[in-house]
Amino acid sequence: MTMDLCEALKSATKEAHERAENTQFMRNFQNSQISLEHFKLLLESLYCIYVALEEEMERNREHSALSALYFPGELHRVSALEADLQYLHGEGWREALRCPPATSEYVRRLRHVGSEQPELLGAHAYTRYMGDLSGGQVLRKLAQKALGLPASGRGTAFFTFPNISSSNGFKQLYRSRLDSLELSQQTRLQILDEANRAFQLNVEVFEELQRLGSKPQDNGAVVNSSTVGDLSEALKKATRVSHERAENTDFMSNFQKGQVTLEQFKLLLESLYCIYVALEEEMERNREHSALSALYFPGELHRVSALEADLQYLHGEGWREALRCPPATSEYVRRLRHVGSEQPELLGAHAYTRYMGDLSGGQVLRKLAQKALGLPASGRGTAFFTFPNISSSNGFKQLYRSRLDSLELSQQTRLQILDEANRAFQLNVEVFEELQRLGSKPQDNGAVVNSSTVGDLSEALKKATRVSHERAENTDFMSNFQKGQVTLEQ
Repeated sequence: MTMDLCEALKSATKEAHERAENTQFMRNFQNSQISLEHFKLLLESLYCIYVALEEEMERNREHSALSALYFPGELHRVSALEADLQYLHGEGWREALRCPPATSEYVRRLRHVGSEQPELLGAHAYTRYMGDLSGGQVLRKLAQKALGLPASGRGTAFFTFPNISSSNGFKQLYRSRLDSLELSQQTRLQILDEANRAFQLNVEVFEELQRLGSKPQDNGAVVNSSTVGDLSEALKKATRVSHERAENTDFMSNFQKGQVTLEQFKLLLESLYCIYVALEEEMERNREHSALSALYFPGELHRVSALEADLQYLHGEGWREALRCPPATSEYVRRLRHVGSEQPELLGAHAYTRYMGDLSGGQVLRKLAQKALGLPASGRGTAFFTFPNISSSNGFKQLYRSRLDSLELSQQTRLQILDEANRAFQLNVEVFEELQRLGSKPQDNGAVVNSSTVGDLSEALKKATRVSHERAENTDFMSNFQKGQVTLEQ
């Protein structure tokens, strides 16, 4: 029997949930160490987020995956946030409203989901409303104590739900509604992914609010490595955790063990092609930008032509017609196009994340792919992993890092680059997780299931084939082979 959706959500998002709760911003809040500026920024960001979420829920309220979760009278937060912001800022609160970059990205995701995949809005509603219901009363009291806000609730209306008499009772009702949804297995998995994305978006919002509310002394002053630490070192430290998450996805763990199928390998190269076309076109378009010109090495780094050669080898002349760009890859591409158009100084974060990773691990992955898939040692099918115009990978990485460190950037831009590099690693995580699923060819073909109708396919396969698996392993032939007792003829 499949796990209930609400239980699956709880299990699947446990780590992401803990990361959100353990951000410096939330730890400080829970310790009553929150400034008025931090609190205002929090409510302003929440206002931007809830306007988007509640407008999209309203617009899609008849959707089969949402109608059971639509509780505007009980849950909606926008009017409470408006009252709080008016109390804290006065009548001109709308003019004072700020929507920082990480919050804007959260809003963009909500608008995209509402327009393109409304069935995933439930993941965002679950993440936000259940969290608000669980911790709201505690946070309200902490804010009142830390900031001297009135016990009447003025300034903290966001944290109260006057139309819900029992938080636990309502959460139980909401979870039962979630579990009753009839969803395809594919949609169910997408909802779990989207809930993790929602928590990650919250992490990025909290991290940004912590910096903004702390009012760093730099307000646009130009810095370089002679006045602050090296940017390359800061990138390495800031992305350590997200880098490890990307390397430890099932897809990359399997690849590093030589466990990659031809289908997975093709999907990987197709996704990389979509990503690099966007990255390299945007780098080309912005090559004169002061934050990018020193990082522009088309002859040494560009990957598109190598990927085209690999895809032609693997698919044949009609490879462009066979090209797939799955949803997580498309989201990565959209981010690259947005950054290239709106904030080109952040493209360096994506170039650093991708190219330095390719240079560091390319030769190992090329050999693993050749061995696992029987690809030729000549390099056909694995050109992506080689850099013929770079004689020394280590030497070039040292040059690239020195170019990064020489950039003259405002402290704000520097912090945004660190954030964007983490976002890039998170986008890679989502691509790898999706490729793992797609390349494994799940058996579900759109049949509608819910938590009471099917069990996990992987567990069912393991149980159903246990005896036959053991018989195959214990044949005389395989037993002898495992002991090294095999003749050339055999």
